[in-house]
Amino acid sequence: MDNEEPDRELLVQLLEPLGFEVRQAASGHDALDLLATGYRPHVIFMDLAMPGIDGWETLRRVRQMRLPDVHCAIVSANAFDKALDNDVDIRPEDFIVKPVRHSELLDWLERRLGLQWQYDEATSAPSGAEPAVAPAAPAPLTYPDAAALLALAQAVSLGYYRGILNTLDDIERSQPAHSAFVGTMRQLAKQFQFDAMVQILEQAPS
Repeated sequence: MDNEEPDRELLVQLLEPLGFEVRQAASGHDALDLLATGYRPHVIFMDLAMPGIDGWETLRRVRQMRLPDVHCAIVSANAFDKALDNDVDIRPEDFIVKPVRHSELLDWLERRLGLQWQYDEATSAPSGAEPAVAPAAPAPLTYPDAAALLALAQAVSLGYYRGILNTLDDIERSQPAHSAFVGTMRQLAKQFQFDAMVQILEQAPS
């Protein structure tokens, strides 16, 4: 639950493709109302700074409900809060700092829910077979102008999925010569490989 829609949407974009059912709440009161209807999630991601009652108070009330098997994590831009003592059984390892990184989120879910991720194996050629023609080396990427790179870097640093795609769409329309760059970055964004995107951006000529 988070009062900022882009932050909520990011979690939806990260989790729904993996098969998770995600319900959103824009405030602590909305979250408590949802739980009062009988909804029982396995996980609650809680922002701290919200209108009405803040994240800490919302978690206190959630704990008072004595819901079994509900794991809670704090998702906050304020890393300082991670070291604070609290009365709702939130440990430092249950604190995820914004911008949320895909790998950190999945690691937390794996630990708390006892998950074991399954990965699709790349299709390989039969043993002993050789390709008739060697695959062509990928063309080197050409980078768009500095203003476009800056806008893209800002969206990537925030982990703002929709903003990343919108920026790439703008580059594709205004600078079609860089379609290979746009295609590569768009594919990485859809896989939430933000670290890989940062590496590509850091290689841009100055």
